[in-house]
Amino acid sequence: MRGLAALLTAVIALLTATSADAREPHESDWLAEPPVEPRPDPVAFVVPAGLYYVTDTYVGDVVATAGPTTTYSTTTVHESTGTYARVIDTVDTGASSSFDGLAFNGRGALTDGRALAGTYYENFVLNPNGYVPVSIVFFQDDSETRRREAAASPSAAPSAPPATLPPSAARTAPPVTSVPVVGPVAARSVATGAPTPRPAMPITPPRPTLRAGIALAPDGPTLGSAEVLRGRLIQFWPRAFADGVAVTVRSWRLVSAEPDRISASRGGAEPFAAQWIRMPAPGVRWTLRFEIRTELAPAERLEAQITVTVRSPALVD
Repeated sequence: MRGLAALLTAVIALLTATSADAREPHESDWLAEPPVEPRPDPVAFVVPAGLYYVTDTYVGDVVATAGPTTTYSTTTVHESTGTYARVIDTVDTGASSSFDGLAFNGRGALTDGRALAGTYYENFVLNPNGYVPVSIVFFQDDSETRRREAAASPSAAPSAPPATLPPSAARTAPPVTSVPVVGPVAARSVATGAPTPRPAMPITPPRPTLRAGIALAPDGPTLGSAEVLRGRLIQFWPRAFADGVAVTVRSWRLVSAEPDRISASRGGAEPFAAQWIRMPAPGVRWTLRFEIRTELAPAERLEAQITVTVRSPALVD
């Protein structure tokens, strides 16, 4: 009898302990999430000083003569080839440069042998290794004016008047006069009717392909959808890529309907943070759409979106 009473007492104690452990967890029992430390992209790009996007591409050098003046210039065509350039040296007539002999189109000279004035440019392309220099081009910008021998030497004695020939000699031997060459003359003293530009010389590859997406970490993969807990603060990181390589995001803007709580509707390097407090109807999902611009191409607008499914239990009432 005593053994039966002891057994009943043990069973009642066990049931009481089990009920106490089955309580719902309190909000304070949840462990606080550690803050997300932003990490840089795996590839850090070093942008050369003075770099800009090319919109006018080199075509050829032109030498044109009008009267006594010869002009040395460069022709371009207005097009975007997806490359970048910067000025690396500007030289005056006759001045030397450390880039002499390195330009693919060379550097011409005046008729007296002095090197032409102009500007050296360095061309770059963007690949997975960053901005890579591919060529140097010289844009010539100079002119010279030729003067007649008499004007060039004012101290020279005036020429004597031609002798008068007898009438008979005039009929049999007409005087010989020099005929000046009229028309444009190129730098190599070859007569030409008009300056002929060189054919177009492709020097740059196609423009890189840009795309954007949304990730849940600063260097995480872009996602098309994600599941979140109601009341949980979630950070969304807008990301951009050029030919598959991560590039710096200049700015982002939320263009879809907003969740219950957000950190901001637009930003730059910081992520977009959001919370869903109310539980949506069954089967309802949220789509966040963003407009993203990059440092690589600030004028080009990229679009990215992610679909969000809100799950219970609720963490915030």
